[in-house]
Amino acid sequence: MMREILTRHRNAAGIGLAVVMLMSLTVGCESKSGDPAPGGTGEGAASSGQASAGHAGSGHAMSASWSSTRHVEIADPQYQMTAYTMDVPSGWKFAAAIVRPGGCHANGAGLSYTVQSPDGVTAIVGLPGVTWAWNTSEQKRKFMEQSHCPGIDIDSASSFLVNIAVPNLHPHAKVISVQQLLPEGQAALAKQLEQMKQSNATMAAQYGQQPQKLTLDGARVRVQYDRDGKAIEEQIVSVVSCTTSKQMAMFNQPAAEQRMCTSRGTWITRTSQGQLDTFLARPEVKALGKTLTINHEWDNKLAADMQAKFNQFQAQNNAQFQANLKANQAQFDQRIAQQKQMNAVRQEGTDRAIAQDRARQAAIDNSAHQTALYSLDRQEFKNPNTGQTIEASSQYNHQWISSDGSTLIQTNDHGYDPNGQVYPVSQSWSELVPK
Repeated sequence: MMREILTRHRNAAGIGLAVVMLMSLTVGCESKSGDPAPGGTGEGAASSGQASAGHAGSGHAMSASWSSTRHVEIADPQYQMTAYTMDVPSGWKFAAAIVRPGGCHANGAGLSYTVQSPDGVTAIVGLPGVTWAWNTSEQKRKFMEQSHCPGIDIDSASSFLVNIAVPNLHPHAKVISVQQLLPEGQAALAKQLEQMKQSNATMAAQYGQQPQKLTLDGARVRVQYDRDGKAIEEQIVSVVSCTTSKQMAMFNQPAAEQRMCTSRGTWITRTSQGQLDTFLARPEVKALGKTLTINHEWDNKLAADMQAKFNQFQAQNNAQFQANLKANQAQFDQRIAQQKQMNAVRQEGTDRAIAQDRARQAAIDNSAHQTALYSLDRQEFKNPNTGQTIEASSQYNHQWISSDGSTLIQTNDHGYDPNGQVYPVSQSWSELVPK
């Protein structure tokens, strides 16, 4: 399982810079660098670290404990107000800041803090969340890459930790295990996810759309590495939520799925190797995180600003969408007009070819018909009264037809006129016209 996670998203390090920057903002306040020494993951380094930790013995255990806490406030200089309060161990070093990193993976304002024991080994660190996106459309992924914010195909907390957080926080660390959250954490996330799905379904029904696909999960990764000659063990925890929505097909773009993911934060607990489980099991450690309290006035102001920015982005996005839609419609209409014009030209050519073919065939048929008439001493005449074609002998110069069309008089006498002479009472006569 761990090997699959390690190799599945090997190229998904696009948000690493954001993690590194956030980490530097936090551990930069510590007394010692948090970067592991090169080659510190080997067995020799681990043995040396264990020996060092064992030699420290109870001294380290004493430095990683506390009997009382002090109340601290974490201010947001941009809003000039307290954002969080927290109880931290008395005598421990504490540094915190409200950070607003830039870039396409930033997730707004977030809390970054470090609580560190006097000996500089044991520490509890909190990092803000980051965000990333993925699209099933190759064309849109190319556009994202050209915008210097490439798509990242990661959709779980374990993949985020193994492929993004750990390699950027501790490039030389050894991943010991990848685990789910504890049962109470899993239950809490399951309850939140169900509430999110219900809210999403309600909103989708309100706007007549298909509900989005939502996921929410957390994971724990345990790593070991060497830090300033000491064997270190850490637990790194993160919670990742993803929203997948369908994007309709455009004129020159197929339908696709867009997935937006956010890590709610990354939390690190660091001890000497072999001390991590004992430290995590201590009641005061478990209680420490519960003392972190957000200032709701600050949270509401932040939410209002984020909503305003989102509304602005949404308006710009909608305007761009409408412009794209209009441009696509114009292109579509132009293509349709061009197609109609091409069809008309093609139809005109087809009609002309058919007419020419019919004319050639008619000429052939007429020539054959005339040849047949000639061989039979026959000729076609036209009745001037009715327009009827009458076939008669070609041996006579004059053909007279009765008014009822039943009698034909043929003669070579140019002066002969049967009117008044033949059936003068019942019939009149008209001379046929040679065709």
